[in-house]
Amino acid sequence: MRWWMADGGHSISLLRLPPEILTQVLDYVGSSYFRQDIGRLTVCKQWFIFARFACFKNLQLSQKTLLLLIKASLKILDLELKGFEHWSSISEIKGYPQDDSIWEGDLGRALLTDWTTVLDNDLAQIAVAVKNSPKLRMIRIHASSERHPLLPYLPRRDYLSLPTMRAILSAENLTVLELDLRGTHLVPRQEHSDDFHICTSIGALLPNLRRLRLRMRSICPDVLRPHHHDTDLRLSEVLINLSLSKDSLISTSAAHSIRCGSTGRGFIQLKADIEDQAKALAARMASPKTIRILTHSLPQIELQSLDVLTGKCMKLADDMAWEDDGKTVEDDSDSESEILDDDFSTSSDA
Repeated sequence: MRWWMADGGHSISLLRLPPEILTQVLDYVGSSYFRQDIGRLTVCKQWFIFARFACFKNLQLSQKTLLLLIKASLKILDLELKGFEHWSSISEIKGYPQDDSIWEGDLGRALLTDWTTVLDNDLAQIAVAVKNSPKLRMIRIHASSERHPLLPYLPRRDYLSLPTMRAILSAENLTVLELDLRGTHLVPRQEHSDDFHICTSIGALLPNLRRLRLRMRSICPDVLRPHHHDTDLRLSEVLINLSLSKDSLISTSAAHSIRCGSTGRGFIQLKADIEDQAKALAARMASPKTIRILTHSLPQIELQSLDVLTGKCMKLADDMAWEDDGKTVEDDSDSESEILDDDFSTSSDA
């Protein structure tokens, strides 16, 4: 493709222009030029590199087309959720000062409920796309606690739905699952429903997974129990973090995950049961590489990592990743007794 000089003299190839000038030229031509005839993208390989960006710079998709695109191309689903963030919506209403009572009143509760409903509907749409995405291999979801910038001591609020989260985990070809849901419990549709946890849904994914990384406010050994008696599982990395420390300014420093269903048995028993199930799972893994269970000790609030494969317990610094090797703890019997039981572990619900 050539560009003719205004004086009628020589012509030069557009492709000989500096990249930044060629980009400006194609931006001026506009995306509609290419959408009228998609063949205009295929002049040559070098032309295509620049033309494709101009073509898709202004793209309009219907909801149906967007879902089809997601289903066809989605390989990684990565969600960062921080709860409700539109705290200024009440301060903009004349006569409503910013204090705790506003958000505990009818107007504040209505705004939070409406937002939670919209979020759940949006996530349900994502779940539909996930279920029909054959290329999806990784789901990573991080849900932290809501934080009002001026009222940091507002009570923590649950904002994720259990059925919707279970629907998102319906993908059949997942190889990596990372859930850090320390900011919210998963709320069932009915308050007294027997369908109270997501652990069995995660357990059903184990035969296909290569890596599993979890932190949830409630958990039980079912999360490490495959539904079938499979051996030679391809799973090689398992990281379970039971520590909820430093999640909230008002949560107790002793906060750990609690057992699903609130059976009344304390955290020490939960930790032991998960360790036992992790060992059972390791025996069914073809090539286990990393299996760690993380907790914290008191009163220093030091993060500790138990290597299930070796039995070694390590202290982790605040800036270390869950899978890192820390300083070995020779005898963790004292720290084990320092992990507070029923009275404080249930306070993680706050």
